[in-house]
Amino acid sequence: MDILRSLLADAGLQEALLGLFGIILTIIINRAASAFTAATGIAIERDAREALHSAIKSGVEAALARGTDAGFEEVKAFAIHHAQHSIPEKIEQLVPGDGVLDRLVLRYYREAMAHAGLQIPADPTPSRARR
Repeated sequence: MDILRSLLADAGLQEALLGLFGIILTIIINRAASAFTAATGIAIERDAREALHSAIKSGVEAALARGTDAGFEEVKAFAIHHAQHSIPEKIEQLVPGDGVLDRLVLRYYREAMAHAGLQIPADPTPSRARR
């Protein structure tokens, strides 16, 4: 016990232990900060995704409110235009790839038409517009 007390009383050892604790705390804080940043980034992306879905859905609903006889291409153009003007910063943040907005519009178009009790073809896009 006396040996331990004499070692802890040594100023050089105290400095070394403080330095070691500082390094350990720095590592712990950096890992926690990285985890927080990752979680926050995920939350920001989730918010942007939800905003995009909401804008596309409201664009489809607004297009169909004019009349359900509008063709899919017209509804798609209106919904995408609506989203691009409603949430341009969210679209920039997400950078949706080719066809992503088209597929989102198709999804919400089908849901809206089903809700209205109207049947749509399995693939409402004209054959010339398919890829």
